[in-house]
Amino acid sequence: MSHPVFYGSIIKNLAFLEQMAHGSKPMVDYYQSNLNLSPDLGDYFSEFEYKHSEYEEFLKTSVSDYLIQCASKTRIIQDSNDFKADDPNDKESFDKYSGVATCIEGTVDLSIRECCNKIIHAKEVSLKFIDLDSGTAKYWNGVCVLKGDKYGNEWHIELDIKKWVLAMSLYHQKIG
Repeated sequence: MSHPVFYGSIIKNLAFLEQMAHGSKPMVDYYQSNLNLSPDLGDYFSEFEYKHSEYEEFLKTSVSDYLIQCASKTRIIQDSNDFKADDPNDKESFDKYSGVATCIEGTVDLSIRECCNKIIHAKEVSLKFIDLDSGTAKYWNGVCVLKGDKYGNEWHIELDIKKWVLAMSLYHQKIG
C-alpha cells in the first residue's frame, strides 16, 4: 500500500495558491498606499521596501511549498491507481483551460501529470514579477517558471498558476 493521501489537503493548498496568484497586485498596491515610501533618517530602505521584500520572499517559498505538496500528492495518487498515459481525466482537465502551461524550451508533452513531474524535478524555480503602473515596485503575475533537464535534455516551462489550479481542481473532482 502506498502513502495514504488526504484529498482535502490538495484542494486546500490549491485554494491557497489561487489566492496568492490573484492577490499579489492588490497586496502590493495596499502596501504602497499605506506604508512610508521614503527611508527614515539613517535607514537605507523605506518601510514599504522592507515589507515588499518580505512579501516577495513569502511568495517564493510559499508558492514553491504548495506546488510541491500538490504535485507530489497528485503523483502518488496517480501511481497508486496505475495511471495510464492516455488517462482521459488528465487530458480533459488539462485541455479545458487554455494556457495552463507553455513549453519555452525542450520537448514537453504538457498534461496534469507532466506539469506535476516538472514541479517536482525542477532545478530552477522562479516567479514572474511585473511592474506596478506606478513603477515603484513589482507584483507576481501568477506565472511560475520551471527549468530543469531530463536525461541531459534541458526543458523550460511556464506554469500559469491560476489556470493550473482550475485544471488540478477539475482533475481531482474527476478522479475523487
